[in-house]
Amino acid sequence: MEKNILSRFLLIVFLFAGVSCSNDDVPNDPESTVSLNMLDEGHGKTWLGESDVYINDANNFYAYSCLIADVGEAGGVGVTMPPKLENLVHEVAVTPGHIYQVFGNEAVREFPSGARAVAVGAEYYRFFVVSPILVDDKSTGAIVKYVLVSPDTKGLPEYGHVIGKVNYVGEQASMELPEGAECFWYGGIPEVFDVSTDDGILKMTLAKTPTEYNGVQGNYNVYVRLDDVYTSVVVQVK
Repeated sequence: MEKNILSRFLLIVFLFAGVSCSNDDVPNDPESTVSLNMLDEGHGKTWLGESDVYINDANNFYAYSCLIADVGEAGGVGVTMPPKLENLVHEVAVTPGHIYQVFGNEAVREFPSGARAVAVGAEYYRFFVVSPILVDDKSTGAIVKYVLVSPDTKGLPEYGHVIGKVNYVGEQASMELPEGAECFWYGGIPEVFDVSTDDGILKMTLAKTPTEYNGVQGNYNVYVRLDDVYTSVVVQVK
């Protein structure tokens, strides 16, 4: 009897040691990690956090408004990585061992170069599929772990940062641009400003006199992208 108890104890110790060793290369889950039994739409329809992502009857992650990126195989939700914005979709297969990112549609902007970026200060989900949930050998969902993360600002100013206020024709607001930055603005700005990005400096020179009646007064936004993140800077016309 004592021999059997000892054998079982040693077996438990051995199995525990084996599990611990197998996790040595798996990044630790961040403190904010949430573990979720995500049931598919036929068995409860669990949403991922505050997003509109759920698992549909085809065993795919689906979102109406959010954008999903399947990053591929990873060691767990603790694997840090930049935003992956090349192949954003509304529906993608549920694959155990894969890591995904979920972005709000309004947080991602495509620039004239074709490059996409996430807004400074925006939050998005990073989640990892641990395993399927099986009932009688039939998948009813997936066990996932997720965290809410934000992109590295890479030195860009906060979203909506005011770079200057101008009142008279010839007055200028400016901002030094990081190397490799791309700028974008909507059509109304050239009607009011002379805009230049020469020598790595964004310069906006007021070219039209603001009056109470001509609609020139207001805030003008320029979007500045650096790699996978962007911000909006503002020039105010009084």
